[in-house]
Amino acid sequence: MIFYFTATGNSKFIAEKIAAVTGERIIDITGCIKNREDTFTFDENESLGVVAPVYYYGLPMIVVEFLNKLKISANSDYYSYSILNCGGTTGNSINQAQKSFKFDAAFGIITVDNYIPMFKVVSDAEINDRLDKAEKEINFIIKRIQDKFIGTYNPVKGRFSGLLTAIAYPMYEYGRKTDKFNANDSCTGCSLCVKVCPREIIALENGKPVWKADRCEQCLGCVHRCPVAAINYGKKTADRGRYVNPRVKL
Repeated sequence: MIFYFTATGNSKFIAEKIAAVTGERIIDITGCIKNREDTFTFDENESLGVVAPVYYYGLPMIVVEFLNKLKISANSDYYSYSILNCGGTTGNSINQAQKSFKFDAAFGIITVDNYIPMFKVVSDAEINDRLDKAEKEINFIIKRIQDKFIGTYNPVKGRFSGLLTAIAYPMYEYGRKTDKFNANDSCTGCSLCVKVCPREIIALENGKPVWKADRCEQCLGCVHRCPVAAINYGKKTADRGRYVNPRVKL
């Protein structure tokens, strides 16, 4: 059983690659939170995997919530692992995950950075290059999962990981303000942003999206997946591109 959280497809991409080899079920964490599902029964010889992105060198709040509530019913011992993907370094996010759930193994991997309030999306060629490299790392991780590796494999932890997370993560945990979200005149009122919001805080009013809470997950799914790129975060994201993993269907 592989749980994943994704806004732009990177975590689902990893989960599907693993499931194609191991035959495990994949389950969207967003659906679990929305449906208040936190108890799961494992089949014999089934493993527990959690795949998530790294936000501000830590975990998305929705993943923390899910891990803190997660209950497993199993008739025998089971193998568990986490895979955290990032644009550059994971920081101390793996240790943060371990505090919420004691995984047997933990892995870090680079995919494609898409936090456009700070960075531009790289070119299509660079996206494909990064995903090619990610696939090689995923295949390596799959072998370790099959061997039931115990420990941490994280070549992208980065320097001063604890300090990075300590400084940056509170800005996410206590920030995540929605007042900078806006939709321009190209918005068609398709309501896709309403559907993809993991916290269900977007509504359409007069055909335009409105954010109904002060804080959100800050996943930017509404921004990246808008079919006409009408949604922005502040004034800087309009010309920074959009990203959806081209190797997965959302």
